Amino acid sequence: MATTSSDLDTRLRQHGTTLRRQLERLYGASHDVDALWSRIGAVLRDRMAERPAVMQALDVARIADRDWFVAPDMIGYSTYVDRFAGTVSGLTQKVEYLDTLGVRYLHLLALLKARTGDSDGGFAVADYLSIEPTLGTMADVEALCGRLRASRISLCVDLALNHTADDHVWALKAKAGDPHYRDYYIVLDKAEAAAREAVLPQVFPTTAPGNFTHVPEMGGEVWTTFYPFQWDLNWANPEVMLAMVDTMLRLANHGFEAFRLDSTAFLWKQAGTDCRNLPQSHFIVRALRAALDIVAPATLLKAEAIVPTAFVPPYFGADEGEGFEPECHLVYNNSLMVAGWVALAEQSAALPAAIVDASGGLPHGANWLTYARCHDDIGWGAVLGDLRGIDSDPEARLTNAAHFIEGAGGSWARGVPFQSDGSVLHGTNGTLASLAGLEAATDDVSRETAFGRIALLNTLAVASGGVATIYMGDEAGMLNDYAYRDDPDRAHEGRWLHRPQMDWSALDSPAATRIAGDLARLRAARVAGAGAGAPTLLVTDASVPALLGIRCGTDRVYLNFSDRAVPLSDIGTDRLSGSAAAATLAPWQAVWLMGDRA
Repeated sequence: MATTSSDLDTRLRQHGTTLRRQLERLYGASHDVDALWSRIGAVLRDRMAERPAVMQALDVARIADRDWFVAPDMIGYSTYVDRFAGTVSGLTQKVEYLDTLGVRYLHLLALLKARTGDSDGGFAVADYLSIEPTLGTMADVEALCGRLRASRISLCVDLALNHTADDHVWALKAKAGDPHYRDYYIVLDKAEAAAREAVLPQVFPTTAPGNFTHVPEMGGEVWTTFYPFQWDLNWANPEVMLAMVDTMLRLANHGFEAFRLDSTAFLWKQAGTDCRNLPQSHFIVRALRAALDIVAPATLLKAEAIVPTAFVPPYFGADEGEGFEPECHLVYNNSLMVAGWVALAEQSAALPAAIVDASGGLPHGANWLTYARCHDDIGWGAVLGDLRGIDSDPEARLTNAAHFIEGAGGSWARGVPFQSDGSVLHGTNGTLASLAGLEAATDDVSRETAFGRIALLNTLAVASGGVATIYMGDEAGMLNDYAYRDDPDRAHEGRWLHRPQMDWSALDSPAATRIAGDLARLRAARVAGAGAGAPTLLVTDASVPALLGIRCGTDRVYLNFSDRAVPLSDIGTDRLSGSAAAATLAPWQAVWLMGDRA
């Protein structure tokens, strides 16, 4: 069913007010919003005219089912194309494998054409509308999208909003002296840059210290929050908004059904602040959401907002006094992931309980993205704010957890410090299996214990109701890949430790059989109990600090974050085993009790 001009006009009436309101908030004091509105309207109509009929039909279907992604069977998978299947065409041949895992959402990391040379793992984008040449072409992506749609799998791509590569055409034109494109970036004199630097945190203090890079061709210090070759965009310039709306809608027309908005917390720059989580960043994302709701409503926005839990809800949307304004459909529940590792390290469920409790109350048409591991490090600092409500010295507590996960004190974990020598709290790298003890296991007992911890963290992700996403290789128990240290192009980037090449032969291993089987049982349990959306914390015995209880749909899920059996007062049938629950919960074990409490 094709969308008509009348349909477009209807959506403009429904969502245009929200879009224009964001433009007025962002640019009303310094630019002609009427002229800007006219230009953005032309972009919307042009991209709508180009939208393929198959995507228009998907738009209509998803308008009728706006909660389609808040469903019990929404299991995700995240991977790099080259590490997983070599090329986009090669990945198309692997869709059947994803289907057997029950995947309904696929996030392909760093797919777009990246900077030549070091590219922050592909996140320094040189061309938003082209695929990395070694991976294939946009035509290959369109073919992949068609195959994925046949299996009800939605494809997500990264959309780096905060910066471009320094060899993006906009940056090249800026360096060549084009004033139009120079204003796409932020250039300060040395004194002002130094003043800003004094109040700005650093993202990569070890490998890329500072927030500014001197670029002679630009006549000053270019704002570079992440790496010197990633130039921050000047979102105070409405030309950037126009360009990004156009880019996003063109990508949606190629068949992408979700965008991971990279580094959303950093978009707006304001003197005297740390330039993180400012209101204007939310206005930008709400404008992008409104544009999608008008032209490509089948498409999801996902916020990569690695911030304390208290700062996360606004990324779903907010009411500024003129009605609720939706923002992202999905937001990473990063704090819950970190909390799971803290719980394993200290054998206490206190922190994940606090995060689960804070993860309720989602607006209609919104969901979490949950996970046990991902392509990034475990950023311990993300939960400092949450932990302050539990501990008067959260830094020390998290430092102890990090050291444990990095193998200190005879620990079974095999993590590696990231951006730190271990004395400063920052991050930890490692695959799910290595961090959970499978790499260090030397006998059947220690391997079984490691499988228990892996299942425990996967249970936390699945039972929390979000789009529970598996990171490539974790379903097969793949271990840390230390070979990156011998590769000159990767040796400086510790996160390659947990970005191994997919070992397809490992799928027949005992570890893969065990972990994939556990994942299948978890998915089946969530579907049977109709669990989806925000989790609810269950009250458990305060004298059992390692026990966490979560209501998922009609069911109750209990997790034991300790190496000792703990009493379980609840009774019922465990969906995972098919047996009646015992009066005690074994070490590192989870139980999924069906139905309401007796």
